[in-house]
Amino acid sequence: MRGQGYVPHSIVLTGFKGIRSGLGRETLDLDLDAITGDAALVAIGGTNGRGKTTLMDNLHPLC
Repeated sequence: MRGQGYVPHSIVLTGFKGIRSGLGRETLDLDLDAITGDAALVAIGGTNGRGKTTLMDNLHPLC
């Protein structure tokens, strides 16, 4: 669907090493519809080892 105007509104990451080691969770749900207003920019923050790079690595195929 990439390149065909498809815009994902949520992503669920399951079983990724960065999520398990950083957050101690098996699954991470990221729901972009939960962002209110007309946000044109979304910032991802957190301390070292919390999964920021893991999230970005897994969003890359969708962009």
